[in-house]
Amino acid sequence: MNFFSKSQLLTYFHIIFFIELVVANDTDSTRFFSNKDSLNKKNKYLNIRFYSDVNYAFDLNRENDNERPFGSNPLHVNQFDIGYAFIEGSFHTDRFRSTFALNHGGVVDKMYENEPMLLKRIRELSSELEITKNLGLEFGIMPAYYGYEGFINKDNWFLSRAVMTDFAPDFDMGARLNYKHNNWRFKFQVANGWQTLRETNHNKTIGTLVRYETEKLVVNWGTMTTNESKIESLNLRRYYSNFFTQFKLSEKNSVAFLWDIGCQRDSVAVQTFNLWTSGSVYYRHKLNDTWTFATRIESFYDPHQIIPEVMTKTLQGFQFIGSSLGIDYHVNENSVLRFECRYAYSKDAIYPYKDDSKKHDDLLFMLSGQFDIQVKKLRLFN
Repeated sequence: MNFFSKSQLLTYFHIIFFIELVVANDTDSTRFFSNKDSLNKKNKYLNIRFYSDVNYAFDLNRENDNERPFGSNPLHVNQFDIGYAFIEGSFHTDRFRSTFALNHGGVVDKMYENEPMLLKRIRELSSELEITKNLGLEFGIMPAYYGYEGFINKDNWFLSRAVMTDFAPDFDMGARLNYKHNNWRFKFQVANGWQTLRETNHNKTIGTLVRYETEKLVVNWGTMTTNESKIESLNLRRYYSNFFTQFKLSEKNSVAFLWDIGCQRDSVAVQTFNLWTSGSVYYRHKLNDTWTFATRIESFYDPHQIIPEVMTKTLQGFQFIGSSLGIDYHVNENSVLRFECRYAYSKDAIYPYKDDSKKHDDLLFMLSGQFDIQVKKLRLFN
């Protein structure tokens, strides 16, 4: 009888391994490190981070049901809610890093809804070994590298995320090679599947990343291929491309362009691949060190209902356009107050209305407070 899945066993191993690394003495630590510099006590330190995002979203359409469809943050409307919170500890030496982080909030409830409770609360449980100066091997539960906007909204331009980044893969369970050279970053990974920690079939997901970054320019291209079928005899091969670029036009003005495209083999007409695609344009203006304004226009085209989080069960599927206006007030380097007005329009009537009917459009007003504190290079030894 199997009491634990492979993913759960790996999780338990990582937790024990992380704790042992932190408390290990000099003699014990030689089991993990052979490099003399890594054995130096002064080269061992711990980074700690705590983040919280509390929001209130007012939806003109909703009165009876407080859960917002086709989005993860904010997940709930007409109530105060924890959008996302996490606490993270990261142990470092010269050539090794191990990270353990726990998370909670509406984003977690939505994005990890198919995972068991043990795995659902784990944001990251990973280790990375520096093979050479430019090459590293990372493995475990890791944040994914797809999408322009991540879970940590303070690092994004908006309170909410575009639909295309909301439902791009946010986390991976697998192994990843990281290579860096000057302004270039390359990644190659093997993982369990699309937005899943537990394996659902005997096929692995292959992913790549190419990223070029300078002070004024970011170009990022990620790809993935995976089989999404839970039936061994059925091959639902999926191909995905995630591209975005960001330009810093001046000290106060920046723009970003995003384009996702993917296809998946049809479950009936097996020689046919069904397409989905999405695009977004961002503009941000920094008025001063305190106030920032941003606007976003986005679209999403998924008539074949490939992405489950935007499943509408309507004739034309999820065909959507939307726009957002955001205002940020930076209280200090650790805290931000954000306001956003977001409008969405769908080709089919998909947005629930207060009388249990459906509407083509939706209007949201959102306010959030985001707090981020980091303690870096906390020495474990004197």
